[in-house]
Parts: sequence; structure tokens; C-alpha cells
Amino acid sequence: MTEQEREEVKALIEDEIQSLNRTITSLEVVLTEPVLQSDANDWFTSKESNASKDINEQALGKARRTLTMLKNILARIDNPDFGICSVCKKPIPVERIKAIPTANCCVSCVL
Repeated sequence: MTEQEREEVKALIEDEIQSLNRTITSLEVVLTEPVLQSDANDWFTSKESNASKDINEQALGKARRTLTMLKNILARIDNPDFGICSVCKKPIPVERIKAIPTANCCVSCVL
């Protein structure tokens, strides 16, 4: 991987980290807002709001996990073994790393 390619990957990861930080902030705000219901006895409204809360909690968890992974990748992107397949030890194509920064092996070894 050339230095220019490495810088492109860094920029992509940094952009994704910023986006995830915005997403996490938005989800945290949504999850801390009180749920307003028109009728406390409305079973469907309460079930719907519970489902929405569950979905938002799952999305928040996924965003946090992805953020952690991307920060870890960014911390080791300058290591000589970054971009090297963990199985066959050949370089992972840069386009694959750009598409899936968390990839630690080449397509051949995934299959």
C-alpha cells in the first residue's frame, strides 16, 4: 500500500468516525427523550414505542461497536502489517480496504 493510498484510507475512516459520532449523539438524544403517548391505555402505541426504542438501542450499540473498531484500525493503520491478509499474508487490495476498512483478510481467504 502506497503512502497516498494509506492517507486515502485514513481520510475515509476519519469521515466515517465523524459520521458515527453524529449518529451516536442523535440516538442518545432520542433515547433520553420521554415517550409521549396520547392515551396511557393505548396498547398499540406503547408496543410501537417499545419497538422503536429497541431498534434505536440496537442501532446505538452497533454504531458504538463500529466506532470502536474504526478507532482501533486508525490507531494501527501505520503499522507495516496493516493491509496484509491475516491468513495468506498477501496484500489486501486497497479497494477492498476502502470498501470495508475492518477487513483483515483478502476475498480469497474469506471464501
